[in-house]
Amino acid sequence: MAVHSRVLRTPAWAEVAAQRRIVADQWGQCVPANRRRGAAGARMRARTRVLHAGAHMQGHGQEHAPRTVRVKAWAKVNLALNIVGRRPDGYHDLETVMHRIDLADDVEVVRGSDLTGAGNRAGNRAVSRVCRPVITVTVAGVADLDVSGVPSDRGNVAFRAAQAFLECLGRPESVSISIQKRIPVGAGLGGGSADAAAVLVAMNRLWGKPYGREKLMAIGASIGADVPFCLMNHDLAGDDADGYPPVYAAFAQGVGDRLTPLPGLQGIGLLLATPGFAVSTSDAYAIWDARFVRGARHEGHDVRKPDAVCPSVRPTARRLAEALSLAQFRAECADASCDLQRVCSLMSNDFEPLIDERYGQIMQMKQLMMRAGAIGALMSGSGPTVFGMYGSFGQAGAAVDVFGSLAADCGLDLSRDGFHVIAGCLGDSEF
Repeated sequence: MAVHSRVLRTPAWAEVAAQRRIVADQWGQCVPANRRRGAAGARMRARTRVLHAGAHMQGHGQEHAPRTVRVKAWAKVNLALNIVGRRPDGYHDLETVMHRIDLADDVEVVRGSDLTGAGNRAGNRAVSRVCRPVITVTVAGVADLDVSGVPSDRGNVAFRAAQAFLECLGRPESVSISIQKRIPVGAGLGGGSADAAAVLVAMNRLWGKPYGREKLMAIGASIGADVPFCLMNHDLAGDDADGYPPVYAAFAQGVGDRLTPLPGLQGIGLLLATPGFAVSTSDAYAIWDARFVRGARHEGHDVRKPDAVCPSVRPTARRLAEALSLAQFRAECADASCDLQRVCSLMSNDFEPLIDERYGQIMQMKQLMMRAGAIGALMSGSGPTVFGMYGSFGQAGAAVDVFGSLAADCGLDLSRDGFHVIAGCLGDSEF
């Protein structure tokens, strides 16, 4: 028995020798370490020794961490959006009031093998590998939702979220991300940012919650402007020492990274209508630059004088945020009896006339929403989704058929033109 045991177990010194001889990248292309000359070779050999040492260490709380986590990725609407100006670095300062809605993608994250461990075994030899994170993303649309244009590589913000998280961990591992999309793509509802936030929340749980709220928010801000708000939508209790309950509404400033929580408008009904085309955020800003920045041209996104801007036509986001912050208003808006007329009178979106001028249908959908009983209507974000505000979910649900009939009378075939029309609400109830 003693002889058999020695055959099956490679001595520690032999494992170290094997790891020093062979270094492999993530595609399995092996290069003998003794052929790496100079400083580069020394760094590679040192890296191999570090990986060998790390193979026997587990991260904090990982022994009890799950291998699969499922998280809802909540969409948002912009109740007001005002562009303050274009910064010298090319980004735009804005003021906006964002609110979570009950439309969500389903995001599943599976933690794979630790790529810094003992590695594959060829015979009785342990092969350590110097790898990059292996991240896979699969996207599927629910019902007839078209997701053909959604990338599965670094062009997907969920991919970049996973990459940023693993970079913070400082150790490459494999992660598989599956996204079931219900949020229309390129609709101004923050679907991509919501998916990225859900990935960060899921991965933090998978690795034993190594990061608190502030760190997750910092990672999110490096990925996209709306990701921090989407992170606030989640119950981060337990991810931080004090715990943070979900925040449904916030006033965002700067590039969207300066957030002030606001009381949510629970129970307000929504009718969402997304036409059969998408608008990227970058294109929307390019259109705005071409109109209001002197010397700008839309093609090529070239802006030569970023300091010359036109102020917001109707700067209402700050006033809406101030109104929602008032104690009396919070009390009035504790349920669906909120004075929606007051909220709707302060809604505006600087992108709205520009997107309508470029693509059409925006103002027409707003008019149809109002005729279908909406108290107020607005395009969300960079568009093209238009939402109507109703006193309850029931009223919004009843307005779906009315909106469809009115659209048909105007010559719009919603099914033929690829429209998505659904009823929902502000708050945390689900479709």
